[in-house]
Amino acid sequence: MISFDGRKPWPGTLKTSARADQVLHDPSKPMKAISLWQPWATLMALNFKKVETRIWETKYRGPLAIHAAQRVPFTFLGASRYSLEFQQELASVLGCRLEQLPAVVNDMPRGAVLCIVNLTHIETASTVDSDIPLREKIFGNYDAGRFAWFTELIEVMKEPIKAKGNRRLWNWQRP
Repeated sequence: MISFDGRKPWPGTLKTSARADQVLHDPSKPMKAISLWQPWATLMALNFKKVETRIWETKYRGPLAIHAAQRVPFTFLGASRYSLEFQQELASVLGCRLEQLPAVVNDMPRGAVLCIVNLTHIETASTVDSDIPLREKIFGNYDAGRFAWFTELIEVMKEPIKAKGNRRLWNWQRP
């Protein structure tokens, strides 16, 4: 089971495909970042979620820091997390039992950058819905009018890096 409360370490630095490694970013300059609620931010860092769904799109492409929001979402946001299918799939990828899931999610890092992905392209969710793997569908919202942001994992931070998030895309300076 993956634990985030200090009993087991954060997954640590991970470099993925050569294509993702070729995404260069000058660490002395700010990079774009986006805040996600938990557990979705951790799912991105663990590479179980590669498509982020949003109600808006951006022209930006390139390195994107994934920040875990400090707060827990309101009940009406991320309503999928209450579905049994979502909970079962989440428990499966985190290696825990359903009854352990609330504690595991509660222990996930918040208010910190967890990883960097490469935002490669964005499509309307309804046009890609039939091509998305089942797990990815369970972890996203592909309703009409939404956008699917396709990413490749570049790096998982050795330790989550504390940062204050923001709405939409924002600039983050790596310490």
